[in-house]
Amino acid sequence: MSDGNVSSPPPSMPPAINGSASMEKQFKGLLAQLEESGAIRERIKSVVMEIESAARAMHSELLLVHRSLPVPDVLEKARAQIDVLKDLYRRLSDILRECPGQYYRYHENWRSGTQTVVSVTAYLHYLEMGSLLTHGQAEEKLGCE
Repeated sequence: MSDGNVSSPPPSMPPAINGSASMEKQFKGLLAQLEESGAIRERIKSVVMEIESAARAMHSELLLVHRSLPVPDVLEKARAQIDVLKDLYRRLSDILRECPGQYYRYHENWRSGTQTVVSVTAYLHYLEMGSLLTHGQAEEKLGCE
């Protein structure tokens, strides 16, 4: 006695379980992306801490122009930090090359420190040359072309 409905065979896996496996796969992919992003942020953070430290050292040296020390000696010690900063920005650039198209995703990590670096570099340039530092000159000095 059939009521006219043909029953289909039961599916091998209920839809709820099948959807659950798909969700788990999506979350595993998301977790992998988050871990990769976190690792990149940690590497960037490490370099940025060194950049900020070099900027503080350079600023401390430049503050000595207000004392009775010879200005050329003060400028020479501050100028030594430029090479350190150039190397650090090269390292930062190397990290960013590993994740193309992600510059703005991570730029908040170094933006403030870079503003400080450029400010101190501009002050050094002014003391050396008696003129303002241009954007191009800042890029050249710090190797950020």
